[in-house]
Amino acid sequence: MKRYYYELKGMSCDGCVDNVKSALIELQNVVNADVKLNPPGVVITMNEPMDTSVLQTQLSKAGNYTILSQGDVNGEEDDTPDIERSSSFSNTHTERQDKPFGIDHEPGVL
Repeated sequence: MKRYYYELKGMSCDGCVDNVKSALIELQNVVNADVKLNPPGVVITMNEPMDTSVLQTQLSKAGNYTILSQGDVNGEEDDTPDIERSSSFSNTHTERQDKPFGIDHEPGVL
């Protein structure tokens, strides 16, 4: 089994996430579809590689969803967004929340 990441366009709510997941799970070679709203994308676990056009056709049946890019999660081309890293940065660097742009003076005043 291989996992592939696909960046998606057209999702705006949890209902969209459910629609995309349901549509992809219907495909014969799809074992799992882990769909995320932010950033919009899906990691699909497949028994056999599948042409992107097959996935796009299935997504089009579910709604106005578009595949923008693809990456191999198992190989070196892993472009799965690192959600944990980006959210942990804002949680651990509280000084950026108190001071805009990390500066300690008003803009234009030195």
